[in-house]
Amino acid sequence: MITYRFLILWMIFLPSIVSVSSTLAQDSLPAIVKKIQPSVVGILTYDKEGKVIAQANGFFINKEGDVITNRSLLKGADHADVRIGDRMLYPVRKVLAEDREANLIRVSVEIPLSAVHLSPISAALPQVGERVVTVGGPSGPGKPFSYGIILAVREIPAFGKVIHMITRLSSRNNGSPVVNMKAEVIGVTTSVKGQTFDIFPIERVIKLIPGKGKILSEWEAQREEAAKALYSEGLPFLWKEDYEKALRLFKEAVKKDPRYANAYFQIGYCNAQLGRYQEALEGYKQAILIKPDFVIAHFYLALSHLELADKNSALGEYRILKNLDRDYADDLFNMIDE
Repeated sequence: MITYRFLILWMIFLPSIVSVSSTLAQDSLPAIVKKIQPSVVGILTYDKEGKVIAQANGFFINKEGDVITNRSLLKGADHADVRIGDRMLYPVRKVLAEDREANLIRVSVEIPLSAVHLSPISAALPQVGERVVTVGGPSGPGKPFSYGIILAVREIPAFGKVIHMITRLSSRNNGSPVVNMKAEVIGVTTSVKGQTFDIFPIERVIKLIPGKGKILSEWEAQREEAAKALYSEGLPFLWKEDYEKALRLFKEAVKKDPRYANAYFQIGYCNAQLGRYQEALEGYKQAILIKPDFVIAHFYLALSHLELADKNSALGEYRILKNLDRDYADDLFNMIDE
């Protein structure tokens, strides 16, 4: 768990860490920024009257000029432009793919191919304590670059991986690529709390497979399901281990959609993290009623049974898991046998 005391210590020592890091990498930093910055863009969104309502960053993901940024940046926008290093503006054409839960979106841009620059990417996860660089565009909002330190790499059940980075940035740097010291993009900044940023690894970006797409105004006009919106709103609290706030939002989500298996799973998970194992059982069981082959729900249901010293019920879940996922079944059996 990322404790408040531990976070404060990181904040206290960050300036000296960054100072040392800057000295160690002073020769490589200019090369990293020079290599990555041409692929980074500023993004401006406008209302129907043409007034700028938000700014953030993004980066090119393919030679055709598709751009990755934060989904939340485009919410409420009538239209948007991409600004590159020469300060030229190019219109966003279509929303091609989105990952609501990770706050990521892929858009196409009406831009000459000669203006598109790509950066190398790496699906390798960073190590805790590793130095990274967040790179902004030369004409984009926020800082043009900043050192950061990887604070944690976490696996969130039924969601995936999220990386926590401590750095000195503002929310205007959302959507920026995060780069390792080999000048490879490893993730995307998505939200800030104090001096910590959430980063989603590049493997989630790769999964944003472009479809036919919708023009931005059409995409914005589509009705967002209330349950999914509440679930997405709860996830950042889950990543920050604020389980009470996350739990309230997941409960609201299942009120809107009583068939929302993932939300019931997260209700179970939050309760388990809070030591409320009986309540956790109910959340996991409800998720399984909706989705009987929900492997991870069976696994965590068994763990809650073990916390309540109910070995027989845990063995029952083991027998189910043997037919669903042998790896999870083997892991569970080892825990039961301890």
